[in-house]
Amino acid sequence: MAEAVVPLRPAIELKRQIGLYAATAITVGNIIGSGIFRSPHSVAQHITSFPLVILAWVIGGVLSICGSLALTELAVTHPRTGGLYVFIREAFGDGLAFVFGWANLWVIKPTVIASITSVFALYFCQVLHLPKGAEFAVGALAILLLTLINWLGVREGAGTQSLFTTLKVIGILGLCLAAFALPASHPATPLTAAAPASAPAGHSFLQALALAMISILFAYDGWTDSTYVAGEVIEPRRVMPIAIVWGTWLVIAVYILTNFAYFHVLGPAGVAGYEAVGSETIRRLLGEWGARALAVLVAISTFGTTNGAILTGPRVTQAMAADGLLWNPLARLDPRRSTPALALWIQALLSCAWLWAARGFEDVSGWFVTTSWLFYALTTAALFAQRRQERAGRIATPSYRTPLYPLTPILFVLATALIIASDLHDSGWRAWAGVGMAALGFPVYWLWKGRRS
Repeated sequence: MAEAVVPLRPAIELKRQIGLYAATAITVGNIIGSGIFRSPHSVAQHITSFPLVILAWVIGGVLSICGSLALTELAVTHPRTGGLYVFIREAFGDGLAFVFGWANLWVIKPTVIASITSVFALYFCQVLHLPKGAEFAVGALAILLLTLINWLGVREGAGTQSLFTTLKVIGILGLCLAAFALPASHPATPLTAAAPASAPAGHSFLQALALAMISILFAYDGWTDSTYVAGEVIEPRRVMPIAIVWGTWLVIAVYILTNFAYFHVLGPAGVAGYEAVGSETIRRLLGEWGARALAVLVAISTFGTTNGAILTGPRVTQAMAADGLLWNPLARLDPRRSTPALALWIQALLSCAWLWAARGFEDVSGWFVTTSWLFYALTTAALFAQRRQERAGRIATPSYRTPLYPLTPILFVLATALIIASDLHDSGWRAWAGVGMAALGFPVYWLWKGRRS
């Protein structure tokens, strides 16, 4: 008997067009945004010892690597568009997968895009001497422009990501080279007031470390994003381990080197005292024109990160709709460009709405950090379910295996749980609101399920 042929679904099947460099650029570019230019200041306010600061950044990097190692095995086993949504659905079923997709659509990606774009608009307006009131218009135009580029095709979106990732890494390495090669010959910018540590005096090192890790994990966020386009990656079983794991290792090296550069020029008190730590570092070395060059670098970095978030976010929405868990038109691709057009433009509108409602970076970033890492922990736990499926013979053994299993996923899940608990305790209502918005996905799923039935 002839084997039955399963027809492809060309209206919803994304094409494999992303190569190794572009996939790695998505990982690196989506991690390196504004965090390395502002998080070292927050970390230094909680931890005053330079060796302990570096230790904290190494811990954050190791935690990200533990997660990325587990994530890579999941991505190699299920190299499909949707990333975390696919892994959660395969391990735990439609309900939890829907909740993640719901949170990604309404909270995680729009707030990520809005927060990063707010930083881009701030520095872009500074470079061009535009008034403060122009920031929303600049940010909204950036979101719409990058959405247009990604609507034109995945090659255009991935190519933009590769270009801006390359520029930002070269720029950051140039900053580090200047820090070690040039004398700090320009006067320091006067501090308007003493910058006390954010943590109360009675906090232990572990409490201070937990608080500092919030800023560090924000800076490392993005190592999951290349999995969202796994269905569009050429040779995913070969490319994904390099893009995820080695891309994350590259970012860890860049971050540690950059912290050494900041402390070399400013010292611990300077890093803790100046919020714009990157700008003050280069100003000490090159004067005002160097500070303007740094503003251009931050604008380039955040513009590239915004593009990466715009590229990857709609892939979750499209995959959910293709599986029947969202409105069917969201699964359809542009017939000429093979891009999830409707999902892209809905994401753009939601991102602009968040940008309009926010009063600045901190006002919107608190919504997604805790919620995102909650789903990172859930996704990592999916590896245990996948191994059980392997032992039961329901899926084949993948070509990539997580090193030091089960230690690496256990370490990631436990550390993430502790950090999430600390953030919910210390970071105010926005962290709870983000989790609450995600939790709304449960009743919506049951209503959707009843409707579909």
